[in-house]
Amino acid sequence: MNAETLATGRLAALLRSTAAGMLADVAAADLIIAHGRFLDDPAFRRIIAAGSSVADGQPFAVIRWNAAVWALDNGHLPCSTSERAVLLIAASLAEPGITVSLRECLGSLDRRNIALVTAAVAAANG
Repeated sequence: MNAETLATGRLAALLRSTAAGMLADVAAADLIIAHGRFLDDPAFRRIIAAGSSVADGQPFAVIRWNAAVWALDNGHLPCSTSERAVLLIAASLAEPGITVSLRECLGSLDRRNIALVTAAVAAANG
């Protein structure tokens, strides 16, 4: 299985099901899915690991958050300022070692994206 060839809906479902049970991971995946830009971007899809579990054969998909931030910082994932902020906030929810400046990120978001981020933060905290 390859994230680059999966239908967007199937990829979104796999990301959600793989994250199930981990509030912050589900919130981060849902933020990326709800934003609507990233799952259709071939460069972002290359950052997603997808396959089948060796334990039970179940399909999975996970965003490699550190790779996403690296790609963003090194020009391999072109984004608007707002898209960058959403991706960084999602990454910081999912990956404890990734920190962001909310002051810098929130200032670039429009009402829709602030609502998405607010919902993600609330979901991450149950």
